[in-house]
Amino acid sequence: MLELDATLPEGALIGSERAAFAEAIARTGAIWFRGDWDAFEIDNASGAIKEWRSADGNAKATPANPNEGHGLLAEVGPYSGLRCVPEVNCGLVAEKVTESAGTFSMAVIYHPPAEDQAKTLLTVNTGYTGGTDADSNYLYLSDAGDFFTVKDTRGAVEVVAPVTSSPDGLRMAVVTLCGNRLAVAENLAPPTIAEGADAGMRTGADLFIGCRSHRSGLKKTLGGATILEVLFWPKHALLTPRGAEDTAAYLDLKRYFLWEY
Repeated sequence: MLELDATLPEGALIGSERAAFAEAIARTGAIWFRGDWDAFEIDNASGAIKEWRSADGNAKATPANPNEGHGLLAEVGPYSGLRCVPEVNCGLVAEKVTESAGTFSMAVIYHPPAEDQAKTLLTVNTGYTGGTDADSNYLYLSDAGDFFTVKDTRGAVEVVAPVTSSPDGLRMAVVTLCGNRLAVAENLAPPTIAEGADAGMRTGADLFIGCRSHRSGLKKTLGGATILEVLFWPKHALLTPRGAEDTAAYLDLKRYFLWEY
């Protein structure tokens, strides 16, 4: 038996990673969709995901309009998640995740497909909760296999960063938008940060998982990832921190990914 005369972080104790992270994330007001089978409600007839409940039970993700029973539950080791199919809308949407999408952070932990691309993973869309079509904008995260793209549809901000982790393992991508600054980070690596114009998303927004909107088109943007965990921090800039709370939240996330995955 190995004995250490040292103080270890709570997450280093086997079986305590999620409990420790749950306490940390509750302090930030974040939404956390965990990769646990009991977080999902499944349609008995079709086997499709009807609902993905957040860890605190205060939020839920349900099928986007074009998802007509395509989003199935998949198992990756001990984790459960949304299995996406290339060019088939399997997406979910969590409505009204924020009152102002001018500043937010989001993260996704997923298993990249062996032969296809993961493509669209997460999208923050102001077009439904936030106002009229004329005022709407959305910002998406996409994994093309060799690089990440994060950008908004108005062309205000964009960041492209290389994918460096193995396609055989689980992968985490983190995104922060803060005014005209946009950042993306992979796993535990330092973020890639870009500056552009203000994306003008200071209004309510919905979070789409595995797709970009309620529209039935854009099939080429739909990939084959298995999405296991999704996190969303309203008003927090984890990758471009504005204070100690943002810095601590990002440290908690990296520590959770390190010890859990």
